[in-house]
Amino acid sequence: MKAILFTSTKCPKCPRFRKMLREAAKELNLIEGKDFSEKLIDGDKVTPGTKAKLEGTEYYIVGSEEDIKQTELPAAIGGRDCMLDALQFQVASTPALVIDEELAFIGEIPTKEELLKKLTE
Repeated sequence: MKAILFTSTKCPKCPRFRKMLREAAKELNLIEGKDFSEKLIDGDKVTPGTKAKLEGTEYYIVGSEEDIKQTELPAAIGGRDCMLDALQFQVASTPALVIDEELAFIGEIPTKEELLKKLTE
């Protein structure tokens, strides 16, 4: 299973989805960078290798999934505009979750139960 969460630095719904995805991933023993990642569609505004505050939470900004290290900080892929990646899955609004290359949620925040179900199907 591979999940990609597409978010934006200015999206009012994205912080809740970010938090919920990481809580679900912890429950399911998913590994960030291997089983799931977050891509900023407006990632050209942040620099890889730095820390950035996204809606009050500190994130480590990386350039790719391979750069994600297992640290106490969550990671987000930035340093470039990830909108082209998102458009490959017909994602035009955030938050959006793609699981195994299929769009699972877009522009909405599922319940934790709905998210867990999708991640385990």
